[in-house]
Amino acid sequence: MLHEITDIRLRLRPGAWPIADDLRPKIEAHWAACLTANPHLWNGRVLGTIAPGAPGGIAVHGGVLTGEAVEGDFAGFIAWRDWGFPEIGIRNLFGSALVLSSDGALILGVMGATTANAGKIYPPGGSLEPADVDADGNVDVIASIERELREETGLIAAEATMEGMLAAFDGPRVSVGRILRFPQPADDLVSIIMAELDRQQERELARVVAFRAAAELDRPDVTAYSRAFAARLLPD
Repeated sequence: MLHEITDIRLRLRPGAWPIADDLRPKIEAHWAACLTANPHLWNGRVLGTIAPGAPGGIAVHGGVLTGEAVEGDFAGFIAWRDWGFPEIGIRNLFGSALVLSSDGALILGVMGATTANAGKIYPPGGSLEPADVDADGNVDVIASIERELREETGLIAAEATMEGMLAAFDGPRVSVGRILRFPQPADDLVSIIMAELDRQQERELARVVAFRAAAELDRPDVTAYSRAFAARLLPD
């Protein structure tokens, strides 16, 4: 489900991800196995957002997305993901930079081999973190999007024209996409980003791809929410 939104009002509330105590040893064992397979992973702090329908749950009214978030850890998130996203009353809400070129292409990233989503294709973005929360408890999703865009691609959001926001509800995931139109054509944008990636010592993206039609994203390595965004932004 895709919503056009004009504002985001997300707040951090006290508490943690609702993970039963007896699951913690299983999560620790799962994380140890993940580290053995990929030593580059890091167990940082992440935010999860209360599921729709619960008090403080994600909702969209009049174009405004509202909700409350709680803090957890990346190890718990990875276990939740790898175990098939059992219902725990949490949604993985995160920001996505929807990078459009002047000639109408959507630029997506291919995740690098050392990341938790190696080979997957989706817009620049990342999990919300405690650093995205201000002194009043407001979660700044826009700042997260702009930071992730800069870190992953070298692109600066202020150099683009903002053409709106979309919220894609994809099961356990909710991606808030900020539409950013850059003045360069697709081939030039790809070259600019690839030059930046080649300068990075620890890059998250293996490469970027320019998609010019929504049908091009009909492939298993592209996330469902990315296809939803493309269906709105690209011709068939």
